[in-house]
Amino acid sequence: MNFSARSSTRKPGLHSRNGICVAQNAQAARIGAEILGDGGNAYDAAIATSFALGVLEPWMSGIGGGGGLLLRDMASGTVQGIDFGLVAPKGLDPATYALTDGYSGDMFPWRNVIEDRNVTGIHSVATPGVVAGMGRLHSFGATMQWADLLAPAIALAREGVVGDYYSQLYISTFVERLLQDAGLQSTFLSDGCPPGAASLATGQARWQMLALADTLERLAHAGWQDFYTGDIAQTLASETAAIGGSLGRADLQGYNATLGPAKSTIYSGAEVFLAPGLSAGKTLARTLELSEQSKGTDWHAAMAQALHQAQDERWRDDGDPEPPKTPDCTTHFAISDTDGNLVSTTQTILAAFGAGIMLPKTGIMLNNGMMWFDPEPGRANSIAPGKRCLMNIAPTIARTGDTFHAVGAAGGRRILSAVAHLVGYLADRGMSGEDAIHAPRTDCSLTGIVTCPPGLAALKIKGCETRIAPALPWPLTYAIPSVLSVGNDGSTGCADPVSPWADAAAPTPVTAKETS
Repeated sequence: MNFSARSSTRKPGLHSRNGICVAQNAQAARIGAEILGDGGNAYDAAIATSFALGVLEPWMSGIGGGGGLLLRDMASGTVQGIDFGLVAPKGLDPATYALTDGYSGDMFPWRNVIEDRNVTGIHSVATPGVVAGMGRLHSFGATMQWADLLAPAIALAREGVVGDYYSQLYISTFVERLLQDAGLQSTFLSDGCPPGAASLATGQARWQMLALADTLERLAHAGWQDFYTGDIAQTLASETAAIGGSLGRADLQGYNATLGPAKSTIYSGAEVFLAPGLSAGKTLARTLELSEQSKGTDWHAAMAQALHQAQDERWRDDGDPEPPKTPDCTTHFAISDTDGNLVSTTQTILAAFGAGIMLPKTGIMLNNGMMWFDPEPGRANSIAPGKRCLMNIAPTIARTGDTFHAVGAAGGRRILSAVAHLVGYLADRGMSGEDAIHAPRTDCSLTGIVTCPPGLAALKIKGCETRIAPALPWPLTYAIPSVLSVGNDGSTGCADPVSPWADAAAPTPVTAKETS
């Protein structure tokens, strides 16, 4: 209540005929743009950006995580999806996750698990998929050498990333988790404390990830398969086994990132391509369907009601139907190139700092993907060996007329609300990407609650409590979205105006000036 309800923040869209990279971290966006400027295509730039983000904001994502992407490929004229979601280890014992009294106060309304084993620690770890996803993308259509695309991330990990007040917020908030792991503590804390104001002001506060740099170096020269079948896989499996984990060589060897045509739905005349795998893509389609059925009522109210119903159905019905017989802290980025290829990617280690484990030999920060499962037995999304996790991610591509828009967000359960609103603004209201990303959005991620910015204070939803909260960079009330639009006149990238790190970047020379 101490914050002004009248303040506003605006970031102009960036327009270029040479392609654009939009990311939650400005330095990552520039790395993607540099790859485009060096002659790479959108697929090359996406790979470089993915690995760089794992160093620049390692509490969000990295090679110990998973995710999914959509791509629009100009050569084939198709939209494809790559699912590199997290998968429960085949050797886990569901009895490990015995229920206890109460309900979780974390990202999901699941029953509590003894010792929070599904939320933190080695038992919360699922099989990572990011490396396989980027490897699959490289095989699909990249033009540059794999090693060259990992080079920026390796350099960042060795040289160190300079901290600032925004990184300080994450480190300070989760300091108790960092103190429980030697690798995290030595990387992000000094004498057990977060960086102080003096070290932040002078640029002395930085994190180096030397063990991860060595792993990325090995990955660059041995190839991405080494993560699943080679020396990295062997070390990763032995490191997790040494601390009691069930993630083993068989999980890594059996992992497969799947590529295939993206499913789509029609909403207000726009074709909306949906995120692959057990993502929120299906729920987005249901939200749009329900919202369109309520046309004629208040637009925001119809969207909020649709979001609540669609998510109720998701938590009740969705999940991996059975294990295969033989898968809050997230990052989203989007990239286009001169030819019009487009990539929309969301990747995550799930909670901030994942499982709270940084493996000492490989430097890999492990995900806590088991939190995505409902620990209560007998449900569609219950824990079982080898099952795929039910993800919140929703990388989306929408076509309105001759323009393709890459839409996505980070923010756990908040992602769906943001993506649904942005797609609605683009398709139903005909907004530009820049206008859409600055338009007010409600958040309907919590059952029975609608969170509204001050401008929508009068919004009333049947059966829901309305809460008023401004959009702030911290703590995160709404998701962190982006929109990248590709039309006949080039690309326009629009980053979240609230997040201080989020930005768009274009390769130089930029052939058109920023939009105002």
